[in-house]
Amino acid sequence: MTIAILATGDEIIHGDILNTNSHYFAHALSSEGLSLGLQIACSDKEFEIHDSIAFLAKTHDVIIITGGLGPTSDDRTRFALQRFLKKNLIEFPEAITHIENRLCLYSRRLNAGNRQQALFPPGANLLPNDHGTALGCTYQAQQKLFILLPGPPRECLPMFDNYVFPLLQKREHSNKCLLKWRLFGVAEGLIAEKLDNALAEFDCQTGYRLETPYVEFKVRCKEAIAGQIKERINSLVAPYLIATTDKKASERFIEQILQLNTPVSIIDEVTGGFLQTLVQRPENYNLLQFNNCNADISIRFHLRGLEEYWHQKPLTGKTAIYIDYSNGTQHGTEVHELPHRSPLVVHLAAEWLCFRLSHLIDQLH
Repeated sequence: MTIAILATGDEIIHGDILNTNSHYFAHALSSEGLSLGLQIACSDKEFEIHDSIAFLAKTHDVIIITGGLGPTSDDRTRFALQRFLKKNLIEFPEAITHIENRLCLYSRRLNAGNRQQALFPPGANLLPNDHGTALGCTYQAQQKLFILLPGPPRECLPMFDNYVFPLLQKREHSNKCLLKWRLFGVAEGLIAEKLDNALAEFDCQTGYRLETPYVEFKVRCKEAIAGQIKERINSLVAPYLIATTDKKASERFIEQILQLNTPVSIIDEVTGGFLQTLVQRPENYNLLQFNNCNADISIRFHLRGLEEYWHQKPLTGKTAIYIDYSNGTQHGTEVHELPHRSPLVVHLAAEWLCFRLSHLIDQLH
C-alpha cells in the first residue's frame, strides 16, 4: 500500500502559508512504517486538482487530498474528484444536518454555498468534523482509496488522527497489534538505538514520533510475542514515563483538577506563563489560580527555576526546578533536575510540572 498526499490551495502555491498538514501526515505515516509515495501541491483550479489526482492514481493505492471542501466558488476538490471518477455527486442528508447544526451555533442559515459541502460520491463514508462545516470522506473506487479532508489544520488534523490514521493502520497491519510508550525527557536519537537493539531478535517493526517534550515509541508485532516485547521494553523505558499512552501529564492534570473540585494556587516563576496556557480552561478557571496570592486557597505552590534559560547562561545539559508547597498544615520544598538541551526546555518543564504537581496535590488534598 503506497500513500500519496495532495495539498490544494492557491495560498500554498503562492507561499502565503506553510503546508503543515502534509508534513504532519507524512511524519505520522512514516513513523508507523507505512509506505509513502509522492507529495504534491496544486492550486484551487479544478483542472489542476483533477490532473493531480489522475497523475497520483497511476502509481498509488491511497490518495489523501486536503483543502477545497469549503462553501465558496473556488472550493473545487469534490468536483475535480467527480470528473476523475465520472460519477455524479449526491447530497447526503446527514451532511446537511451537520452543516445546519454548525451554522446554528453562529446564528447563520444554510445557503447554496454551504449546500455544496453536502455533496459526495455515492457510497462515500463521511468523516466527522467537530470544528467546522466541512465534512471529509473516504471513497473506494478503481482499487484506490480516496480520502478528502478540509484544509484548515484545526479541522484537518483531528480528523486525520481520529479517523484516517486508524483506518490506514488497520488496512496495512490487520494481523498485528500495536504497542506504544510515551517517553519523556529523552532525545529520540539517544534512546532509539538502545530500544532497537533490545528488540533485534524479534520479528517486529519499531517507530518513533517526536511530540515535544515526548517521544512516542511504537512497536508493531504479532500478538503471540507482544508479552515478551513488553517485558523487554518496560524496564528500559521506566525512567522516562510520566504519562500514559493515551493522555499526556498535562491532560491528566486538567482532569484531576476538575475531579477534585478544590482550588489550587500556583505562582509560576519557571515557565513564563506557558504552564497556565497549557492547563487553564474555562471549566477550571475558578479552580486554578495563577500568580494570585489568595490566602483562602489551601493548596498553594510556588515554582522557581530555569535560571540558565531565563538568564541566557551557557548550556550545561541540566537545569534545576524548585517547588515550594503548602496546604496550611504541611509545607516543604522539592528540588529536581531536568534535561536542558534547547529553548524547548520551557515546554519540557511545563509538562513535567503537571506530572509532579499532580502527585503533590494527591498528597496535600
